[in-house]
Formats: sequence, structure tokens, C-alpha cells
Amino acid sequence: MYIKNLFLHNFRNYREQKVEFDHGINLLIGPNAQGKTNALEAIYYLITGKSYRVRKENELILWGAKNFYLKSTFKVQDLLLNLESYYEPNKKIMKINQVPCRRLSDYVGTVNAVFFSPDDLEIIKNSPTERRRFLDLLISQLKPSHIALLNSYLKVLRQKKSLLRREIKTRAFKEELLVWNQQLVDIGSKIILNRLEFTKKLNEYALPIFQSIFPGDNTLELVYYSLNRKDIEGVLADFSAILENKMAQEIERKTILVGPHRDDLLIEINGRPARSFASQGQQRVIVLCLKMAEMEIILNEKGEYPILLLDDVLSELDGKRRQYLLEYIYSTRKQTIITMTEADDNIESEQATIFQVLQGKIRRCN
Repeated sequence: MYIKNLFLHNFRNYREQKVEFDHGINLLIGPNAQGKTNALEAIYYLITGKSYRVRKENELILWGAKNFYLKSTFKVQDLLLNLESYYEPNKKIMKINQVPCRRLSDYVGTVNAVFFSPDDLEIIKNSPTERRRFLDLLISQLKPSHIALLNSYLKVLRQKKSLLRREIKTRAFKEELLVWNQQLVDIGSKIILNRLEFTKKLNEYALPIFQSIFPGDNTLELVYYSLNRKDIEGVLADFSAILENKMAQEIERKTILVGPHRDDLLIEINGRPARSFASQGQQRVIVLCLKMAEMEIILNEKGEYPILLLDDVLSELDGKRRQYLLEYIYSTRKQTIITMTEADDNIESEQATIFQVLQGKIRRCN
């Protein structure tokens, strides 16, 4: 699959811009803060309906404007698909071939992309929130129904939190709490099973990639950690009992202490937590392995590679890892869009389509 063109209106620092992409490698070159990353963000937003950089979509609107509009033509298998996105505060419209989608789950998964930037080190270094987000974004592209599950779960969380903050603790209060607990179990169990399924798939692809970069006895393992336990079958069997045992503490502290909203994806290198024991260089390679594993999972599920978006990644890798990534890109026909501050000698001009990005303007150079 690949993106043929992109039109931006009032998005980030783009007033109005259209660009035509090539099927192979596309280089967006220019100084920092000119709009390279914004262009990748626009593509990712069109594909997933979300920004990977901010939570509030108001921040995506050009300063002084009231809305933004994005449109692209993609080729998936033998089909041409037009995706559109319009946003203004309190109004969001996503369209496929001019037909509005009622739910985000009707839209996501139509086209697939894998995004990789230096900020992805947060997957390893930061809180479980980043690792859950990484996992949920992958699942949502291949199982759009996962989005509906997450939204339903968040609604139940809000209702239960609201109940816990009440001062009156009557019998009816506890009965209502049990009702919300059961809904958390019903929906949360499905979320846990989805995450466990894709954790196993990531392990299947990431380990051989990691061992090809670090030959020998080095190992990389991902473990889904739910309700403070690794035995997921036991977790699912005990979910209701765990919530009941936590009820008194939750009432006292007025917060929800357990559930998939607190789960983690443990990333271990040679049996130790990568967050604590992996070097900065190893952490970069682990993230590279995870992104390449995403590519292979989507290929296996969809029958073709997703679009690969690399935001200033090559400059962060040493020569050996950079060459490894480039050989992976060259090995099959993967459309790749790469941002860089200056040309890379490892990418010959005849192998790539080059664009100059300056002050919110994109100009093709070859």
C-alpha cells in the first residue's frame, strides 16, 4: 500500500499545500521547525484518526485558523481510496471515498502505517501508559473493534470513578459498584485478550530481528503484565474476585486500583528490564525491532506492507544500525517517507524522491 498524494489546509504550519509522493523512498529534507514532522503527522492522522504527538486536536489547527482539512489518495491492493479529515472544535468528520464514517472504528484499518521517531524511546523509558498506547495503536489498525472496546471501557471507568467520589456509602451504593465492576470485567477481559494476542505476535517477529542485530545468546522478550500478574489465564479467571477484594481500598481512596488501564507491557533484554538494564543504544535497537515487527505483523495480516514513516530516525542510529534499516527498506517494495535535516550519503539521489521543506512549503527537487 502507498500514499499517492497529500493535501493540507490549515494544519500545523501549513496554510495550503499539496504534494505528490513516489512509490519508493521519499525524503523530506530541511532545517528543524520547517514542517517536516508536521507532514508525517498529517499522514498518520489521516490513516488513524489520531495524532501521535498531541492529545488535543485543537493544537493541530494553524495559528489563527478555525479548522483544518486533510485529504489523500491511497492505493491498497488494487483499490484507490480517498481519505478525508475535517476538524473544528467539537466537530470531527472522517470520510472514505466521500462517505462519512459514523465511528472511528469504521475508518481505522482502511490504510496502515508504522511511525518511528526518536521520541519512541519513551515506549521503553517512560510509564506503562506509553507501552499500552503503543500496543493499542497496533491492535486498532488490525482490529478496529478494539477502539470501541477501549471507548466503552473508559466510559465505565468514568462512571465508576464518579460513584466512588460520592460521600454516601449505602447498600445501594455497593450494589451499583458491583454492577460497574462486572462491566469492567466483561469489557476489560476482551481488551486483555487482544493485548495478549498481539504481544505474542510482537515476540514472534521481534526476537529474530533482534538476534540478527545482536547475534549470540542475546534475547528480547515482551510480557503482558495484567492486574499485577503475568499468568493471564489466572488473571481472567480471578478478575471479579480481584476487584471485589480491592473494593474497600477503592472506596477509601476514591479511585480505581486495578484493571487493564493500569496494565503494562514488560520489555526484557536477556531476562532483565530493558528500561533499567539496556543502554541507550540498545534501547534504540529494541524500538527499531518493535517497529520492524509491526511492519511484519501488518504484512502477515493484510498481505502487503504498510507505509513506513521515519521522523529523523537515521541520524539517531549508528552506521551499522542505519545500514541495517536501509537494507530492510530496500529489500522489498515498501513506501517509506523519511524526514532529515540534510541529505544522507547512504541514500543515493537516484534511489529516492527528494523534497525540500521550508517554512510550511514542500517543493520537489528531482
